[in-house]
Amino acid sequence: MSSSPAINPSRPDGSELAQPTSARWFKNPSYPERTHQADRAGLAATLKSCDEKITAVRKKLGLLANHPRRAEYEKIFHQLQGGRDQIADAASRMPREAGELYHEDAERLEFAKQAFARFMARWDAVAS
Repeated sequence: MSSSPAINPSRPDGSELAQPTSARWFKNPSYPERTHQADRAGLAATLKSCDEKITAVRKKLGLLANHPRRAEYEKIFHQLQGGRDQIADAASRMPREAGELYHEDAERLEFAKQAFARFMARWDAVAS
């Protein structure tokens, strides 16, 4: 008679399979759970808003073909693109991060938004 109960699964070679000890056995318990997936829609809306503003600036820059201050306008335009890229980087990372990394990226996003707003204000002041 066998000493092992019939409900223990075993491999074909006779060795027993390890049983998970909890319902979440596949997760690393020392890594915090990602709970920021719902932020993705708001971050995408922020990025879309920046893209729309840059598109409007690009159209206006196209109309200033031979303007004497075109180099200054182009510099501000490229700064706007850099601010947008910083926003895009933080927005793409934030939903995937957890714990302190999420808060670091949230701070980066806030700084990038402030920089983008400063560049837009500079554009509005120069292009008006």
